[in-house]
Amino acid sequence: MAQLTQKELMLLQDNIKMCQETEKFLQGCIGMVSDPQLKNLCQQMMQDHKEDARILSGYITNTNIQ
Repeated sequence: MAQLTQKELMLLQDNIKMCQETEKFLQGCIGMVSDPQLKNLCQQMMQDHKEDARILSGYITNTNIQ
């Protein structure tokens, strides 16, 4: 797999952090809403962001840094 530059690594780390923060925000939203459809939408979005963070983390652990 290709090597990452420091700039690319920082970009990945920033995006992972944003995904994690959005996941936490959505978790809070799930606790506040009572509408089942809206709650389900928030849960799906939370899972999507969790998966995105996992995928992005994989790029860091599976590559070398230049």
